[in-house]
Amino acid sequence: MKAQTLSRLLLILLLCSPVAAQNLKPEEIVSKHLAAVGTQEKRAALKTIMALGASEFESNVPVVKGNGRVVVVSDPGNLFFLMSLNSKDYPFEKIGYFNGKPSLPFITAGVRSLLGAYIADHSSILGEGLFGGAMSLRWPLFDTQKNKPRLSGGGTKKIEDKKCYVANYVPAGGGSDEFTIKLYFDAETFDHVRTEYRYEVTPRDATFGQQNRRASAVATLTELFSDFRTIDGLRLPHYHRAELANNGNSGMFKNIWGVRVVEYRLNQALQPDFFTFDAK
Repeated sequence: MKAQTLSRLLLILLLCSPVAAQNLKPEEIVSKHLAAVGTQEKRAALKTIMALGASEFESNVPVVKGNGRVVVVSDPGNLFFLMSLNSKDYPFEKIGYFNGKPSLPFITAGVRSLLGAYIADHSSILGEGLFGGAMSLRWPLFDTQKNKPRLSGGGTKKIEDKKCYVANYVPAGGGSDEFTIKLYFDAETFDHVRTEYRYEVTPRDATFGQQNRRASAVATLTELFSDFRTIDGLRLPHYHRAELANNGNSGMFKNIWGVRVVEYRLNQALQPDFFTFDAK
């Protein structure tokens, strides 16, 4: 009798255990994420997203802090990300994807920023529409039928005391052990809260002139999204933080770019030649 009671207790504990929640398939996570953003009708009606706000920049080596303004504009095929910074040496950050091609202008003659160089080295970040997450209409999860994102389950992980579902993202050209992409979703709200791009290189792989490889064992770009609010029936992040950390023989270098969205403007009519950094 005692054995039967013990078995029943174990069964109840097993059924009530959070382990069952950890077995969500990637497609289930994506479905819940899209429902969290908004209804299918609301999402389908989106033609453009424009985010306006304030920019932040911080570097630990050398110690630099700056701020300015930012505008992020997108449609399903294009991304325009322009951040002004209050610095003569680093006046702006421009990240674009126009008509199927990345656009990463030099900040000074022949020199890209560390963020621009990292993205240039890893073309899938822009090519797959990952950069900017749900702030951008290029977010590949918005149209899974067209984009066919390849995801595999990565279990769960606690991020700042919040449980998140983790999904491994494999670019269309195939993944590699050297460069990996992980997407994180809040387990309660299913907001997309983090994308982690991890690049690990051994010294023998280093090639002269390649950005982010010099004296670096691991270079990780992490996009963080928070302050989610509902605008016209769509739940969108109002804070975006990109952290680039290089951990190598010469120490840890960390750079941070922040976007605080003050206003979203949805379905703005844009000029046909809007998506370019060239002077109009």
